[in-house]
Amino acid sequence: MYFNLFPRSLLHYLSITIICLYLISCESENKENIFKRTQFIMGTLVEITVQEPDKKLAQKAINKSFNEMSRLEKIMSSYIPDSEISKFNSLAGGEVKIPVSPDLLKVIQRGAYWGKLSNGAIDISIGPAIKLWEFNSEIPIIPNKKKLVGAAKFINYKDIIIEENLIGLKKKGMSLNLGAIGKGFAVDRAIRELKKTGIKSGLINAGGDLRAYGLIAGKRPWHIGIQHPRKPEQIIISIDIKDKGVATTGDYQRYFIKNKERYHHILNPKNGWPTNKTISATVVADTVMDADALSTALFILGTIKGIDFINSLDGVEGMIVSNRGYASYSSEFHNIAGFSLKGLKNNFITK
Repeated sequence: MYFNLFPRSLLHYLSITIICLYLISCESENKENIFKRTQFIMGTLVEITVQEPDKKLAQKAINKSFNEMSRLEKIMSSYIPDSEISKFNSLAGGEVKIPVSPDLLKVIQRGAYWGKLSNGAIDISIGPAIKLWEFNSEIPIIPNKKKLVGAAKFINYKDIIIEENLIGLKKKGMSLNLGAIGKGFAVDRAIRELKKTGIKSGLINAGGDLRAYGLIAGKRPWHIGIQHPRKPEQIIISIDIKDKGVATTGDYQRYFIKNKERYHHILNPKNGWPTNKTISATVVADTVMDADALSTALFILGTIKGIDFINSLDGVEGMIVSNRGYASYSSEFHNIAGFSLKGLKNNFITK
Protein backbone atom coordinates (compact mmCIF):
# COMPACT_ATOMS: atom_id res chain seq x y z
CA MET A 1 0.00 0.00 0.00
CA TYR A 2 1.49 3.30 -1.01
CA PHE A 3 0.81 6.14 1.40
CA ASN A 4 2.65 8.43 3.73
CA LEU A 5 3.68 5.83 6.31
CA PHE A 6 2.17 6.05 9.02
CA PRO A 7 -0.14 9.12 9.25
CA ARG A 8 -1.71 9.76 12.63
CA SER A 9 -4.98 11.14 11.32
CA LEU A 10 -8.05 9.05 12.10
CA LEU A 11 -9.50 9.92 8.70
CA HIS A 12 -10.94 6.75 7.11
CA TYR A 13 -10.03 4.74 10.23
CA LEU A 14 -12.98 5.52 12.51
CA SER A 15 -14.83 2.28 11.90
CA ILE A 16 -14.14 -1.39 11.47
CA THR A 17 -14.75 -1.00 7.74
CA ILE A 18 -11.11 -0.12 7.19
CA ILE A 19 -9.99 -3.56 8.32
CA CYS A 20 -9.96 -5.69 5.19
CA LEU A 21 -9.15 -8.85 7.09
CA TYR A 22 -10.85 -9.67 10.34
CA LEU A 23 -11.33 -12.57 12.66
CA ILE A 24 -14.32 -14.85 12.16
CA SER A 25 -13.51 -17.12 15.05
CA CYS A 26 -10.77 -16.52 17.58
CA GLU A 27 -12.06 -18.12 20.75
CA SER A 28 -11.19 -21.48 22.18
CA GLU A 29 -13.48 -23.67 24.19
CA ASN A 30 -12.03 -21.90 27.24
CA LYS A 31 -12.82 -18.26 26.49
CA GLU A 32 -10.91 -17.06 29.54
CA ASN A 33 -7.69 -17.99 27.79
CA ILE A 34 -8.22 -15.41 25.04
CA PHE A 35 -6.79 -11.92 25.63
CA LYS A 36 -7.11 -9.02 23.17
CA ARG A 37 -6.04 -5.42 22.98
CA THR A 38 -6.60 -2.82 20.28
CA GLN A 39 -4.41 0.25 19.82
CA PHE A 40 -4.14 2.97 17.18
CA ILE A 41 -0.61 2.74 15.89
CA MET A 42 1.17 3.10 12.54
CA GLY A 43 -1.81 4.99 11.19
CA THR A 44 -4.30 2.18 11.74
CA LEU A 45 -6.12 0.11 14.34
CA VAL A 46 -3.97 -2.81 15.47
CA GLU A 47 -5.52 -5.71 17.35
CA ILE A 48 -3.36 -8.28 19.11
CA THR A 49 -5.04 -11.51 20.22
CA VAL A 50 -3.32 -14.26 22.18
CA GLN A 51 -4.38 -17.52 23.75
CA GLU A 52 -2.64 -17.92 27.06
CA PRO A 53 -3.92 -19.16 30.47
CA ASP A 54 -1.55 -16.84 32.36
CA LYS A 55 -3.12 -13.35 32.21
CA LYS A 56 0.07 -11.56 33.34
CA LEU A 57 2.13 -13.33 30.70
CA ALA A 58 -0.45 -12.50 28.01
CA GLN A 59 -0.45 -8.82 28.97
CA LYS A 60 3.34 -8.73 29.07
CA ALA A 61 3.56 -10.26 25.60
CA ILE A 62 1.01 -7.86 24.14
CA ASN A 63 2.85 -4.90 25.68
CA LYS A 64 6.15 -6.03 24.19
CA SER A 65 4.57 -6.48 20.78
CA PHE A 66 3.02 -3.02 20.75
CA ASN A 67 6.30 -1.53 21.98
CA GLU A 68 8.14 -3.22 19.12
CA MET A 69 5.71 -1.81 16.57
CA SER A 70 6.10 1.67 18.08
CA ARG A 71 9.88 1.35 17.88
CA LEU A 72 9.72 0.38 14.22
CA GLU A 73 7.29 3.19 13.44
CA LYS A 74 9.92 5.65 14.65
CA ILE A 75 12.35 4.10 12.19
CA MET A 76 10.18 3.71 9.08
CA SER A 77 7.51 6.41 9.19
CA SER A 78 7.92 9.15 6.60
CA TYR A 79 5.31 11.09 8.57
CA ILE A 80 7.56 11.45 11.63
CA PRO A 81 10.09 14.24 10.88
CA ASP A 82 12.88 12.76 13.00
CA SER A 83 12.34 9.11 12.01
CA GLU A 84 15.32 7.31 10.53
CA ILE A 85 13.76 7.17 7.06
CA SER A 86 12.91 10.89 7.17
CA LYS A 87 16.49 11.74 8.12
CA PHE A 88 17.76 9.44 5.39
CA ASN A 89 15.56 11.10 2.75
CA SER A 90 16.78 14.54 3.77
CA LEU A 91 20.43 13.53 3.33
CA ALA A 92 20.46 10.99 0.51
CA GLY A 93 20.88 11.67 -3.19
CA GLY A 94 23.72 11.83 -5.66
CA GLU A 95 26.99 10.37 -4.43
CA VAL A 96 26.03 10.23 -0.76
CA LYS A 97 25.72 6.79 0.85
CA ILE A 98 24.29 6.63 4.35
CA PRO A 99 24.65 3.86 6.96
CA VAL A 100 21.27 2.62 8.17
CA SER A 101 20.07 0.43 11.02
CA PRO A 102 19.68 -3.35 10.50
CA ASP A 103 15.87 -3.06 10.55
CA LEU A 104 15.73 -0.31 7.94
CA LEU A 105 18.31 -2.11 5.83
CA LYS A 106 16.24 -5.30 5.79
CA VAL A 107 13.07 -3.50 4.70
CA ILE A 108 14.87 -1.53 1.96
CA GLN A 109 16.57 -4.68 0.70
CA ARG A 110 13.29 -6.57 0.53
CA GLY A 111 11.53 -3.63 -1.09
CA ALA A 112 14.21 -3.45 -3.79
CA TYR A 113 13.98 -7.23 -4.24
CA TRP A 114 10.23 -7.15 -4.91
CA GLY A 115 10.66 -4.07 -7.06
CA LYS A 116 12.95 -6.07 -9.34
CA LEU A 117 10.77 -9.19 -9.43
CA SER A 118 7.58 -7.21 -10.09
CA ASN A 119 9.29 -5.01 -12.70
CA GLY A 120 8.56 -1.92 -10.65
CA ALA A 121 4.91 -2.61 -9.78
CA ILE A 122 5.98 -2.02 -6.20
CA ASP A 123 8.62 0.69 -5.90
CA ILE A 124 9.73 2.02 -2.52
CA SER A 125 11.26 5.08 -4.23
CA ILE A 126 7.74 6.40 -4.84
CA GLY A 127 8.20 9.08 -2.18
CA PRO A 128 8.24 12.09 -4.57
CA ALA A 129 4.75 11.25 -5.89
CA ILE A 130 3.28 10.51 -2.47
CA LYS A 131 4.34 13.94 -1.23
CA LEU A 132 2.06 15.55 -3.84
CA TRP A 133 -1.08 13.77 -2.62
CA GLU A 134 -2.87 14.93 0.55
CA PHE A 135 -5.14 12.02 1.46
CA ASN A 136 -5.14 13.10 5.12
CA SER A 137 -6.26 16.63 4.41
CA GLU A 138 -9.77 17.73 5.30
CA ILE A 139 -10.02 19.19 1.79
CA PRO A 140 -7.95 16.91 -0.48
CA ILE A 141 -6.56 18.46 -3.66
CA ILE A 142 -5.73 16.59 -6.86
CA PRO A 143 -2.06 17.23 -7.68
CA ASN A 144 -1.01 19.07 -10.81
CA LYS A 145 -0.40 16.48 -13.54
CA LYS A 146 2.80 18.16 -14.70
CA LYS A 147 4.18 17.98 -11.17
CA LEU A 148 3.32 14.27 -11.01
CA VAL A 149 5.08 13.69 -14.32
CA GLY A 150 8.10 15.49 -12.90
CA ALA A 151 7.97 13.45 -9.68
CA ALA A 152 7.77 10.19 -11.64
CA LYS A 153 11.22 10.91 -13.11
CA PHE A 154 12.66 10.35 -9.65
CA ILE A 155 10.88 7.02 -9.09
CA ASN A 156 12.99 4.01 -10.01
CA TYR A 157 13.94 1.15 -7.69
CA LYS A 158 17.00 0.56 -9.92
CA ASP A 159 18.41 3.85 -8.64
CA ILE A 160 18.55 2.60 -5.04
CA ILE A 161 22.15 1.75 -4.15
CA ILE A 162 22.73 -0.94 -1.51
CA GLU A 163 26.31 -1.63 -0.40
CA GLU A 164 26.44 -3.66 2.80
CA ASN A 165 24.75 -1.37 5.36
CA LEU A 166 25.12 1.74 3.18
CA ILE A 167 22.13 3.02 1.20
CA GLY A 168 22.26 5.64 -1.52
CA LEU A 169 19.92 7.20 -4.08
CA LYS A 170 21.40 8.01 -7.48
CA LYS A 171 19.42 11.20 -8.07
CA LYS A 172 18.92 14.27 -5.94
CA GLY A 173 15.18 14.59 -5.39
CA MET A 174 14.57 10.88 -4.83
CA SER A 175 13.02 9.69 -1.57
CA LEU A 176 11.90 6.38 -0.14
CA ASN A 177 8.47 5.55 1.26
CA LEU A 178 7.98 2.20 2.98
CA GLY A 179 4.19 2.26 3.15
CA ALA A 180 3.88 -0.82 0.91
CA ILE A 181 6.07 -3.01 3.08
CA GLY A 182 6.89 -1.43 6.46
CA LYS A 183 3.68 -2.25 8.31
CA GLY A 184 3.95 -5.89 7.29
CA PHE A 185 7.51 -6.02 8.61
CA ALA A 186 6.34 -4.52 11.91
CA VAL A 187 3.64 -7.19 12.27
CA ASP A 188 6.20 -9.93 11.65
CA ARG A 189 8.46 -8.49 14.33
CA ALA A 190 5.57 -8.09 16.76
CA ILE A 191 4.69 -11.77 16.26
CA ARG A 192 8.31 -12.59 17.04
CA GLU A 193 7.93 -10.77 20.36
CA LEU A 194 4.86 -12.85 21.24
CA LYS A 195 6.79 -16.04 20.56
CA LYS A 196 9.86 -14.89 22.51
CA THR A 197 7.64 -14.17 25.52
CA GLY A 198 6.30 -17.71 25.45
CA ILE A 199 2.91 -17.30 23.78
CA LYS A 200 2.10 -20.49 21.85
CA SER A 201 -0.80 -19.12 19.78
CA GLY A 202 -1.56 -15.60 18.64
CA LEU A 203 -2.79 -13.29 15.92
CA ILE A 204 -2.04 -9.69 14.98
CA ASN A 205 -4.25 -7.69 12.63
CA ALA A 206 -2.90 -4.28 11.64
CA GLY A 207 -5.61 -2.77 9.47
CA GLY A 208 -5.53 -5.61 6.96
CA ASP A 209 -1.97 -6.84 7.47
CA LEU A 210 -2.43 -10.00 9.46
CA ARG A 211 -0.39 -12.90 10.76
CA ALA A 212 -1.40 -15.85 12.91
CA TYR A 213 0.53 -18.75 14.39
CA GLY A 214 -0.18 -21.76 16.55
CA LEU A 215 -3.47 -23.56 17.09
CA ILE A 216 -6.52 -22.48 19.08
CA ALA A 217 -6.87 -24.82 22.06
CA GLY A 218 -4.14 -26.87 20.38
CA LYS A 219 -6.73 -28.15 17.91
CA ARG A 220 -7.59 -25.77 15.08
CA PRO A 221 -6.03 -22.92 13.13
CA TRP A 222 -7.21 -19.33 13.18
CA HIS A 223 -10.13 -18.75 10.80
CA ILE A 224 -10.29 -15.35 9.11
CA GLY A 225 -12.48 -13.62 6.57
CA ILE A 226 -11.60 -11.24 3.76
CA GLN A 227 -13.87 -8.21 3.59
CA HIS A 228 -15.96 -7.25 0.59
CA PRO A 229 -14.24 -4.18 -0.95
CA ARG A 230 -17.55 -2.32 -1.34
CA LYS A 231 -19.73 -3.88 1.37
CA PRO A 232 -17.65 -3.84 4.57
CA GLU A 233 -20.24 -5.80 6.53
CA GLN A 234 -19.83 -8.80 4.21
CA ILE A 235 -17.14 -11.47 3.91
CA ILE A 236 -16.27 -12.73 0.43
CA ILE A 237 -13.73 -15.43 1.31
CA SER A 238 -12.76 -17.26 4.48
CA ILE A 239 -9.60 -19.28 5.06
CA ASP A 240 -7.65 -20.95 7.87
CA ILE A 241 -4.33 -19.36 8.80
CA LYS A 242 -1.47 -21.06 10.65
CA ASP A 243 2.05 -19.64 10.56
CA LYS A 244 1.22 -17.45 7.56
CA GLY A 245 0.87 -13.77 6.74
CA VAL A 246 -2.06 -12.24 4.88
CA ALA A 247 -2.40 -8.74 3.45
CA THR A 248 -5.06 -6.95 1.42
CA THR A 249 -4.55 -3.74 -0.53
CA GLY A 250 -7.78 -1.96 -1.44
CA ASP A 251 -8.92 1.32 -2.97
CA TYR A 252 -11.32 1.83 -0.04
CA GLN A 253 -8.70 2.15 2.69
CA ARG A 254 -7.63 5.73 2.04
CA TYR A 255 -9.37 7.77 -0.60
CA PHE A 256 -11.50 10.77 -1.48
CA ILE A 257 -14.16 11.30 -4.14
CA LYS A 258 -14.20 14.39 -6.32
CA ASN A 259 -16.52 14.98 -9.29
CA LYS A 260 -17.82 11.42 -8.78
CA GLU A 261 -14.35 9.94 -9.28
CA ARG A 262 -12.48 7.97 -6.61
CA TYR A 263 -8.89 8.97 -5.88
CA HIS A 264 -7.11 6.46 -3.64
CA HIS A 265 -3.69 6.05 -2.10
CA ILE A 266 -2.40 3.19 -4.25
CA LEU A 267 -0.27 5.00 -6.79
CA ASN A 268 1.22 3.59 -9.96
CA PRO A 269 5.01 4.16 -9.75
CA LYS A 270 5.13 4.82 -13.49
CA ASN A 271 3.09 8.03 -13.30
CA GLY A 272 2.22 8.71 -9.65
CA TRP A 273 -1.49 8.33 -10.39
CA PRO A 274 -4.02 6.06 -8.61
CA THR A 275 -4.56 2.77 -10.44
CA ASN A 276 -8.24 2.30 -11.30
CA LYS A 277 -8.50 -1.20 -12.80
CA THR A 278 -8.39 -3.00 -9.44
CA ILE A 279 -10.41 -2.54 -6.27
CA SER A 280 -8.64 -5.04 -4.01
CA ALA A 281 -5.82 -7.57 -3.99
CA THR A 282 -5.09 -10.17 -1.30
CA VAL A 283 -1.93 -12.24 -0.81
CA VAL A 284 -1.09 -15.14 1.51
CA ALA A 285 2.64 -15.63 2.11
CA ASP A 286 5.07 -16.87 4.76
CA THR A 287 5.59 -13.32 6.09
CA VAL A 288 3.34 -10.29 6.29
CA MET A 289 6.16 -8.16 4.89
CA ASP A 290 6.06 -10.15 1.65
CA ALA A 291 2.26 -10.36 1.60
CA ASP A 292 2.08 -6.59 2.11
CA ALA A 293 4.47 -5.82 -0.75
CA LEU A 294 2.93 -8.37 -3.10
CA SER A 295 -0.66 -7.27 -2.52
CA THR A 296 0.39 -3.80 -3.70
CA ALA A 297 2.17 -5.29 -6.71
CA LEU A 298 -0.93 -7.31 -7.67
CA PHE A 299 -3.14 -4.24 -7.31
CA ILE A 300 -0.92 -2.28 -9.70
CA LEU A 301 -0.40 -5.12 -12.17
CA GLY A 302 -4.09 -5.94 -12.51
CA THR A 303 -5.78 -9.25 -13.18
CA ILE A 304 -3.85 -10.85 -16.05
CA LYS A 305 -0.31 -9.75 -15.24
CA GLY A 306 -0.94 -9.99 -11.49
CA ILE A 307 -2.16 -13.59 -11.52
CA ASP A 308 0.64 -14.63 -13.88
CA PHE A 309 3.13 -13.00 -11.51
CA ILE A 310 1.78 -14.64 -8.35
CA ASN A 311 1.65 -18.04 -10.08
CA SER A 312 5.36 -17.69 -10.83
CA LEU A 313 6.20 -17.51 -7.11
CA ASP A 314 6.59 -20.52 -4.81
CA GLY A 315 4.62 -20.65 -1.56
CA VAL A 316 2.54 -17.55 -2.33
CA GLU A 317 -1.14 -17.33 -3.27
CA GLY A 318 -3.24 -14.33 -4.24
CA MET A 319 -6.59 -12.99 -5.34
CA ILE A 320 -7.51 -9.87 -7.34
CA VAL A 321 -10.91 -8.18 -7.59
CA SER A 322 -11.21 -5.98 -10.66
CA ASN A 323 -13.31 -2.83 -11.05
CA ARG A 324 -15.49 -4.74 -13.53
CA GLY A 325 -16.73 -7.19 -10.91
CA TYR A 326 -14.39 -10.08 -11.67
CA ALA A 327 -12.50 -11.98 -8.98
CA SER A 328 -9.46 -13.97 -10.06
CA TYR A 329 -7.14 -16.03 -7.92
CA SER A 330 -3.91 -17.98 -8.25
CA SER A 331 -3.81 -21.63 -9.21
CA GLU A 332 -3.60 -23.00 -5.66
CA PHE A 333 -5.57 -20.35 -3.78
CA HIS A 334 -8.62 -22.63 -3.53
CA ASN A 335 -6.47 -25.30 -1.84
CA ILE A 336 -5.72 -23.11 1.19
CA ALA A 337 -7.07 -24.83 4.31
CA GLY A 338 -10.58 -23.79 5.28
CA PHE A 339 -11.12 -22.07 1.93
CA SER A 340 -14.68 -20.93 1.26
CA LEU A 341 -15.76 -18.53 -1.48
CA LYS A 342 -19.51 -18.54 -0.90
CA GLY A 343 -19.57 -14.78 -0.42
CA LEU A 344 -17.35 -14.28 -3.46
CA LYS A 345 -19.65 -16.29 -5.72
CA ASN A 346 -22.63 -14.31 -4.47
CA ASN A 347 -21.00 -10.97 -5.28
CA PHE A 348 -18.53 -11.38 -8.13
CA ILE A 349 -17.91 -13.32 -11.31
CA THR A 350 -15.12 -15.73 -10.39
CA LYS A 351 -12.33 -16.97 -12.62
